[in-house]
Amino acid sequence: MAQQVHLDRMPTWKNTKRGQQWINTLRDYAFPKIGRMPVDSIGQPEALMCLSPIWTEKHETARRLSQRIKTVLDVARSKGLRDGENPGMAICDGHVLTKVRAKTRHHKAMRWQDVPAFYAELQGRDAMAAKALMFTCLTGARTGEVLGMRWEELNHETRTWIYPSVRMKTGGNHRAPLSDAALAIFEPLKALKSEVVFEGQKRFAPPSNVSLLLRRNGAERHDRLRLPLHLL
Repeated sequence: MAQQVHLDRMPTWKNTKRGQQWINTLRDYAFPKIGRMPVDSIGQPEALMCLSPIWTEKHETARRLSQRIKTVLDVARSKGLRDGENPGMAICDGHVLTKVRAKTRHHKAMRWQDVPAFYAELQGRDAMAAKALMFTCLTGARTGEVLGMRWEELNHETRTWIYPSVRMKTGGNHRAPLSDAALAIFEPLKALKSEVVFEGQKRFAPPSNVSLLLRRNGAERHDRLRLPLHLL
């Protein structure tokens, strides 16, 4: 049933990665315990078997797991395969599990006084991740928006970059002005004739966000970066 719900909802997710995360959560934490059980035999005890071990240690994962178990069982009920209350809803409404207060963790930002030297260091690197990071510094865009940039989103005449709502965290198209320095980054990349502006190791695919994580000697000087960075 979970696999069928996953397949049915694939077209509704922004990208395949989001859809894969949905089923992976069930695969890792629910399938080993209740994956082979008939959907009409799953109640609160069975749902708690999946949620309790990770409720405190991995609370955000457990919260998503609870939602996904609830979704699968709701679909099963709509198909006439089970009846009665949904254990996921009952657990939530009944406050069966302890309340966990999430701790907000913020990345420290690089001091603006350090940015020119850091940018100059990036200019001396040929890696695509460094080029993408330079552009990120110049525009202040999110790394995911930069890595997903496509050539058709750029307008050299108006010197603007319009990235679509599908990649915007807040939704809605966004228009960003491009400076001379930003436009100069694109010139050598045109020769690659790729579908994306910043192409990674795979053809027509951008570098991963992980490739922008900082991993180099002397990282202490850059631990104030707000962005996830990696200089290849």
